[in-house]
Amino acid sequence: MHRRTLNHDGIEREYFVHVPEGIELPAPVVYAVHGYTSTATGFEAAHSMNPHADDNGYIAVYPQGSHFGIDGPMGFSYRVTSWNDLAANQGPKAEGPHCVEKADAYPCPAECGECNRCAWTGCYDDVGFFEKMMAQVEAEFSTDTERTYLLGVSNGGMMALRLACNLSDRFAAVAPIIAQLAPGYACGPTVDVPMLHLYGDKDNTVRFDGQPGGDGFIYTTAAKTAKIWADHLACDVGPSDWENQFSNTAGLVCTAYSDCRTSGQEVVSCMEPGGRHDWPGQRVQSILATCVTEQQYDTMPGQDHCPQSRDEVVSAGMDVVWDFFRRYPIEK
Repeated sequence: MHRRTLNHDGIEREYFVHVPEGIELPAPVVYAVHGYTSTATGFEAAHSMNPHADDNGYIAVYPQGSHFGIDGPMGFSYRVTSWNDLAANQGPKAEGPHCVEKADAYPCPAECGECNRCAWTGCYDDVGFFEKMMAQVEAEFSTDTERTYLLGVSNGGMMALRLACNLSDRFAAVAPIIAQLAPGYACGPTVDVPMLHLYGDKDNTVRFDGQPGGDGFIYTTAAKTAKIWADHLACDVGPSDWENQFSNTAGLVCTAYSDCRTSGQEVVSCMEPGGRHDWPGQRVQSILATCVTEQQYDTMPGQDHCPQSRDEVVSAGMDVVWDFFRRYPIEK
C-alpha cells in the first residue's frame, strides 16, 4: 500500500491507498473506515480487504482516525483512535441520553477540552479531513469519481453515516456496519445515496434495538436509521424481504425499502442472526483490527504488530457489500 499524509487542523494525518496490479483505470474506489481503537492498516489486515480489491478491480483507501496514547490500569498502555461523527461527542437531544447513569467512562481526547459524561470520540474536523484526503487521492490516483463508495465499521460506520449525510454528492453508495448514530442524531443524505446497513442481533456494544449496551451506551435503532434514510430517498415500498447472491452465503436476513425517487436505488438492512460486534461475514479469525503493519510502526507506537499469516479468512461480508455497491454510479 501507498502511505500518504496531509496536514489538517494543525496535525499530520495519514491514510493508505491500495492499487491492485493491472487494474483497469480509472477505477472505482472504496473508502474503508476503521473503528474505535483500531488502525488503518490493522483494519485492512483483520478484514483482508486488499485481496478482495485485487479480485474485483477497485482501489481501496484506508484513512487513519485521530489518536492519542493513554496509560491504563496496571501499567497497560494503549492508543485510543476515533472519528468525530458529530454525534457521539455532542449533548443529548429530545430523543434521550447517549448513555445511562452508570455507563463506562471513556478517555476524553485533549482536543475536546472537557468532554460531557457520555462523550467518547475525538473532536477534530474529520469531515474536513475526508474532503482534503479525497481531493488528494483523486489528484494522484486514477479514480472513477462517479463510482466512489464508502464503508465503515463501528465508530467508522458512524463516521460513514455522517460523511454520507454531509458529503452526499461525493458517494455513489454507503455501507455502515455494526453502527448507528447517537439518539437524535440520525441523518439522511442531501442527495440520493443508496445504503446497505449490516448489524448483528447479539451485538451488545452498538445494539440495534435502542437499549443500552454492555458499556451503558445507547444508539438509534437500526430500524429507525433505515427508515430515516429511506424517507430522504423518498422510497415508497418496504421494508420488504431482500437478498443478493451473497447474502444467504453470509447467513444474513435482509429487508429493503425500494421504489425510491431515483430508479433502482434501495435502502437495505441486513441482520446476522447471532452476530456480535463484528463485521458480519468478513473477518480474519487470527488478527485484531487494533494491530499495525510495518507501515504504521512509527506513527502508532505501542500497538501490537499484525501477524503475517491470514488464516481462517471469512469473506462473504465484503462480497455482499461490493455486490450492492457496484450497482450504483453517482447520479448526475
